[in-house]
Amino acid sequence: MVTAFRPGPDSEKPEDLLGHACTLVRLCGRDSAIAAVFLALVLVGTATRLAAGAPGGTALALLPVLAGSFAISAGSAVRSRRTLLAVLAEVRGRTGSPVDPGVPWTPFGSAVALDERIRDVELRRLLSAAHRCGELSWQAVAWAVATSVLFLFWTLAAAMAGG
Repeated sequence: MVTAFRPGPDSEKPEDLLGHACTLVRLCGRDSAIAAVFLALVLVGTATRLAAGAPGGTALALLPVLAGSFAISAGSAVRSRRTLLAVLAEVRGRTGSPVDPGVPWTPFGSAVALDERIRDVELRRLLSAAHRCGELSWQAVAWAVATSVLFLFWTLAAAMAGG
């Protein structure tokens, strides 16, 4: 994922800024989906193991650690999405134009109605929010992978305890 993009004043075209923001938003969605798959597998595995019977004391002691990393990953994914929706709502409220992260072009109505300076400021805000969402979704993936590794250790601890 590209996160080192720093547009200078008037050095980038608005279409480039919007295209870069849209690319980041798509990557955020992909990262959140990857985190969701990891977390779903951990949740199903944990529920299956607990349904089979109570694991040993060591495994029960590790369960809060597993739950904590699960919560951090899920929270990062949710914060990423909520941040994006909040920024899109703010831009729509300030400009009155429809903003959709799936559309890689400026809507016709907003291209005519917005002053270039205002448009550039709003596009930079969108790009900044896209970078923040990208960071949050990447954290969600990292924590989901950590949760998966902790799940493996938890499963081993449950198996070694004879449960």
